[in-house]
Amino acid sequence: MTEDFITFIGRFHPLWVHLPIGFLIIAVLLKGYVVLGKKPFLAEAVNFTLLAGTISALIAALLGFLLSRSGGYEGDLLDIHLVAGWSTVLISGIAFWLNKNEHRFSKKLNYSVLGSLIIVLSITGHFGGSLTHGEDYLTAYAPFGGKQEESTVRLLASMNQAEVFTDVIQPVFRDKCQSCHRPGKSKGDLNMTSYEALLKGGENGPVVIPGNIENSELIRRITLPKDHDDFMPAEGKKPLSEEEIQLLTWWIEKGNADPKISIMEADAELIEWAKPRLTILGDEKEFLSRIDTATINRLESMGFRIRILSHETGALDVMLPIESAKGKSTELLNALLSIKDNIYWLSLSGAGIQDSDMTFVAQFSNIRRLRIENNPISDAGISDLKNLSHLNVLNLNGTRISASGLRSIAEIKSLKSLYLWNTAIKPQDEWVKKLSSEKVNVVFGA
Repeated sequence: MTEDFITFIGRFHPLWVHLPIGFLIIAVLLKGYVVLGKKPFLAEAVNFTLLAGTISALIAALLGFLLSRSGGYEGDLLDIHLVAGWSTVLISGIAFWLNKNEHRFSKKLNYSVLGSLIIVLSITGHFGGSLTHGEDYLTAYAPFGGKQEESTVRLLASMNQAEVFTDVIQPVFRDKCQSCHRPGKSKGDLNMTSYEALLKGGENGPVVIPGNIENSELIRRITLPKDHDDFMPAEGKKPLSEEEIQLLTWWIEKGNADPKISIMEADAELIEWAKPRLTILGDEKEFLSRIDTATINRLESMGFRIRILSHETGALDVMLPIESAKGKSTELLNALLSIKDNIYWLSLSGAGIQDSDMTFVAQFSNIRRLRIENNPISDAGISDLKNLSHLNVLNLNGTRISASGLRSIAEIKSLKSLYLWNTAIKPQDEWVKKLSSEKVNVVFGA
C-alpha cells in the first residue's frame, strides 16, 4: 500500500513539472526587460517569479524522485534527469538570492547564473522528454530527418528477403510497445527493442516461448479484454490490430519465434497484409535497367544530386536543390523522364514546382518517397499522384493543398506517412481521420 501511495503521488510529476519551467523562463525574460528596457519598477516581479520557480522546481523534483521509485526507468537517462532536476532547484535558488541582493554582487555574476539556469533547465526538460518518449523523440517525426524513416526501415529487393520479425513485427513493436519497453524505460524489466532482449523476457520471466502460444505472456496480454488491468499496450495507447495479433501468433506458434523466418512462409492472407508495409525496391523478376555513368553525369551537371539506393535494381535517390531549380523546374523534370523507372526517392523541396509539373512526377511509377514541400502546389496538382501505387511517404508541408485534396491522396493504398505541417488542413478534418483510420501516419509537426 505504501509503494502504491508513493507511485500515486509521484505521478503528479508530469502535471506539475511545467509550472517551474514557466516561472523560471518568465523570470529570465523579465530580468532582460528590466535591464534592457530600463524598467527598475519590475525588479520585485523578477524576485517573485524566481522564488515561485524555485519552490515549484523543488516540488517537481520531489515528485519526480517519488515517480522514479515506481520502477520502469533505468540507465543513464534517469540519472542525468535527476541530477539536472536537482541542479535546476539549486541554481534557481541561487539566482533568486543573487537577484534579491544584486547590490552586493556584480552584474556579470547575476547574468551568468541566470544563463546557467536556462541551460540546466533545458537539459532537464530534454532528458525528461527522452525518458517519456524515447531518446529520438525530437527527430522521430522530422520529415525524412530522423531514425524512424532512415535507420529502422530496411530496403528490400523482393518479398523473399523480408523477415517476419525484423521487417514486420519490429515496426509494430516500435509503434505500440517500445515507448514503455525500451532502454531507459523498461516497464516490468521488459525491453522489446531487439530479438535477444524480447526472448530474455521481463521481471516475471519469458514473454515469448517458441512454439507455445498458450504460455507466451505476450500473446495473453495483447488478447485480453481492453478493460483488463493486464491488457497491453496499456495507458490508453493504440492496441494491436487483429492482423498484427494474428502475425505474432503465427510467428510464435508455427514460425517457432525464428528471427530469420521469411514472410513468404506465413499464411497467404498475412503475406498480402504485410506486403504494403514493406519497402520493396523491386521484384526479382523485374530488374530495372542499369543507369550508365554518362546519364548520371549529364543529370548531375544539370544540378541534380543522385545517389544509388540499390545496385541490384538500379533504384535511385534523386534530389533537385533549390539553387539548381530556379525557373527551370519544368525543363529539369522533363530531363528526369529518361530514368523515370529508376527513381524511388525524389526530393523537390522548395524547387518552385507548379501544378502543371506534377504530370511529370506522376510518371515516376516506382517512386516510394516524395518530398514536394514548400512548393505552390494545390489540390489540382496533387490529384495527379493518385496512381502512384508504390508511394509510401509523401511530404506536403508548406503547400496549398486543402482538406478536399486528400480525397485523391486516400486513393494511394500503399501510403504509410503523410506530412501536412503548415497547410490549411487540420487534424479534425474528415479526410485526415479517414487516412489515420487506414493506418496512415499523418504528421502535422516537424
